[in-house]
Amino acid sequence: MSTSTLTYVYGVTWASAQVPDDLDVVEHGALAALTLPVDRRQLRARRRDLLHHADVVQRVFERAPVLPFQFGIVVDDVVEDVLAPRQDELVRLLEELDGLVELTVRASYREDDVLRALLAEQPQLVQLRERGSPIQLGEAVARALAARRDADAHAIVGALQSVARTSAVDELRTELDVFRGAFLVERKRVKRFDGELERLARAHAATTSFKLTGPIPPHHFVRLSEAA
Repeated sequence: MSTSTLTYVYGVTWASAQVPDDLDVVEHGALAALTLPVDRRQLRARRRDLLHHADVVQRVFERAPVLPFQFGIVVDDVVEDVLAPRQDELVRLLEELDGLVELTVRASYREDDVLRALLAEQPQLVQLRERGSPIQLGEAVARALAARRDADAHAIVGALQSVARTSAVDELRTELDVFRGAFLVERKRVKRFDGELERLARAHAATTSFKLTGPIPPHHFVRLSEAA
């Protein structure tokens, strides 16, 4: 291989999988890596590249189990650097994740609606708004919002976890975020998961908006060891 060229790795699937014809694969034993030759000078992290990475993995996932790698994995030799030294680990993960999908959930408050609910539930906030200082009111609202967020997030995870194998919680990005995370679910239970999420959306409809993405490959749940 030329010293100016690397191989980009999207992920790994079974060598027996039906991979779309326009994708490059490198096989080793029972494994096949989804790859693309790249020039060192062309390595970038543009949005379209991130979307293309996700699209490649998704297309394979619609046909077979796949272990999605994080964006930006490049190696000199796919077999020597990835497939051979990690063969047992990759086979084990493919077997463990077979028949499972990732469903990502985002829940966020609508600002005006949640503030209206807090004022209705806690008369002391109304009193502070009428007679307290803006600083006192702001601090009290922040505490009330945090307490409500914790309770709502706990309820969301508890309900959805009941129909999932496991979950992964992402960091919240704004004060209006309630929950961001992913659930690992059996394909045959996706409809049940959808129904549970719809029930939650109805129960929290006065203050909260939900967004569901999936089924997608188990991005949150593929963690390769640092060994090898």
